[in-house]
Amino acid sequence: MDKDVELVTKALADGPEAFGPIVERYRDAVFGVALARLGNFHDAEDVAQTVFVEAYMRLDRFRAPMRLGPWLRRMAINRSIDQVRRRKQTVEIDTIENDPDHGDVHESLKGSDLRDQVLEAIGRLGRSQRETVTLYYVNGYSVAEVAAIQESPTGTVKRRLHEARKKLKEDMMSTVEAVLKSEAPKEDFGEKVFAALDCYGQRCDWGATSAAVLEAGEAGLPGFVRALNSRQWQTRRFAGQMLGTLEPHSQGEDFVELLKAVGLDSNKKVRQHALGLLVLDIDEERKRREFLPMLLPFLKDRSALVRRRTALELLPWAGDVPLSAAAEALANEENERARPMLAELVRAVLKADRRE
Repeated sequence: MDKDVELVTKALADGPEAFGPIVERYRDAVFGVALARLGNFHDAEDVAQTVFVEAYMRLDRFRAPMRLGPWLRRMAINRSIDQVRRRKQTVEIDTIENDPDHGDVHESLKGSDLRDQVLEAIGRLGRSQRETVTLYYVNGYSVAEVAAIQESPTGTVKRRLHEARKKLKEDMMSTVEAVLKSEAPKEDFGEKVFAALDCYGQRCDWGATSAAVLEAGEAGLPGFVRALNSRQWQTRRFAGQMLGTLEPHSQGEDFVELLKAVGLDSNKKVRQHALGLLVLDIDEERKRREFLPMLLPFLKDRSALVRRRTALELLPWAGDVPLSAAAEALANEENERARPMLAELVRAVLKADRRE
């Protein structure tokens, strides 16, 4: 069986833990593709983390596992384009003019940081050469491996490398190789976040976890994915709680999608934290349009805890809650603790309707 096919098959069968070998195999390649597009080491690492989260979520719909490398490459390109659009301050290295009159690449790079020198040097190459050089040197991928990822003939890869060496000169190429290898992702931010979230059997440290999550930013997404797939509901609950405290503008839209997924959890103590969508620092019109329709069915949830909590969280939104939904939930409620809160919601909805 093809190695990639084997990895995908195992990941689908065994869940998040079995996805690790895919990350290990293609981490540097995805990072390299993003770096060639973004020209920024930190942004490239963020994109790499995001790509693997997206890949894990979409793996069950992936129909060509023998093309795993090219599939991840395409996602890395798309997410890099999104990154450029989203972060206007990130300057794509295409803006470095590829002009033959610009002078000798190696001689013109003086007085700047070594990393910046390498980024500038790579940036003077054409896009296809940039990606090929980055892939070839970031982790010692062979010509055949680079060709497979790019779905290009080996002769094309060899030609790009030859032309790049002529432009950059051999002494600069050794610097490029050293810097790319040293800057390739090493610290697993996903592991760091997961370790903080995985508090089963011990007291969850809210302060330490908040610090870890904020430091990791979007790169911490894989940690949340793992935590939300944990067999221990305490870990899933803590992850849901933490997601509800984050600011989507600084942490990334993918965190919102994960919080929406919390609402599908089988455990009531986890599921209720999807209600945190209503208190996120997000445009209220979006909450009305997107989140409220998703959360209203919680009034009929099989758990009285979730029904009661939902009624409480919907009180500030009474003007947007259909009276029929609130009244039906109250009429069917038999739990003594949930019924008063549902009655309060019905009163709030009626009051809001009278104002209108």
